[in-house]
Amino acid sequence: MERQTSILFLLSNLSSALDALLETAEQKQRLVVAGDCIGLEQLIRKEEKILQDIQKLQARMGDEPVSSPDEPQDSEAVKLKQELAQKMRRLQVLNEQNQKLLSKSLEMVRYELGLFIPQDDYSKASKTPPIAFDQKA
Repeated sequence: MERQTSILFLLSNLSSALDALLETAEQKQRLVVAGDCIGLEQLIRKEEKILQDIQKLQARMGDEPVSSPDEPQDSEAVKLKQELAQKMRRLQVLNEQNQKLLSKSLEMVRYELGLFIPQDDYSKASKTPPIAFDQKA
């Protein structure tokens, strides 16, 4: 029974960490759309801390088997696992959306830089004959 309580505790903590990660993913979308690079940088630091916490929880879960084939599953553990799966799917969708937003933002930055930075036209150089120096001079 103690092992089951420990598993529920770990699953509950993992669920809370995923909630925090989902919140940062949603905030990230708003910051990318607003073009707030400073806020995005601060949020990424917060996100890294959450990811470290999740890795620690996963390591602890790896030390303790969640269930064995001959052991009946606790309904609360099953419910938590289903919630975690839903949160993971939502997080995956948000991350894909954020990746597309960042890609579009990068395209816009490159386009805008192209407008401000003059491009050398080397095509004209190939049409002019080479300069020949007279050795007699």
